[in-house]
Amino acid sequence: MAVVGLILGSLINGVAVVTLKKREPIVIGPIEYVKVIGHHGEARVKGKVDTGASRTSVDVWLAANIGLGPTVDVAKVKSSFLDEVRTRPLVRGIVEIAGVRFPLAVTVNDRSDMRYPVLIGMDILKSGRFLIDPTKKAPKYGIKREKAA
Repeated sequence: MAVVGLILGSLINGVAVVTLKKREPIVIGPIEYVKVIGHHGEARVKGKVDTGASRTSVDVWLAANIGLGPTVDVAKVKSSFLDEVRTRPLVRGIVEIAGVRFPLAVTVNDRSDMRYPVLIGMDILKSGRFLIDPTKKAPKYGIKREKAA
């Protein structure tokens, strides 16, 4: 699916020419910093990009602390390593990855035993905005400190 941007060109013989230009995909790695935005705040955390997951998932503790919600539905999720289907609440929130915001319903799950509190699923990846480079290292996240004058 091609993502197309609209650019207005010049006038040719008194007629406005509209040129469509294909947007370049944003290269992301398997681990990226994501911003999750709720009603009570936001959090910037590492997230795992998972092309096998149909939906984005957020840790229950993180969802509660930033005020994701309300619950809009429940989703049936099949575990990749367990052969069972579970139901998880779907809540409204905003997930930002590589500067692109996605207002969507995400599943909430206890991810405390997992390395990353957010799992980026196909609901975001199918936007066509991203190209996944599996060799790209996770970005370093540090706070820039100003020197005292």
